[in-house]
Amino acid sequence: MSEKIDPVPQDGPVSRDQVRALFPEVTAVADKIRAEFGNGVKLVYAEEHGRCIGKRSVVDPDGLVKLSEMVLDSRPYAEIVAEREKGMKRAK
Repeated sequence: MSEKIDPVPQDGPVSRDQVRALFPEVTAVADKIRAEFGNGVKLVYAEEHGRCIGKRSVVDPDGLVKLSEMVLDSRPYAEIVAEREKGMKRAK
């Protein structure tokens, strides 16, 4: 069983500035993702320093991709694919 995570204490809606103050690491990552993929990226759940906010999704562990397993690369996709193909040819 995981440790208990306390929700953000609130008497009403939490402002954007409050979220940034309470979750600085999460919002920094979200900002990088938005810079790469656009402003349509929305943060729906976060945990940081024993606090949580949002609604946690139920996911299939076999289909889960952790952020730590992702590579965010701003180069054009064709360049990334060409580099991977070049690396595969060397490995043969």
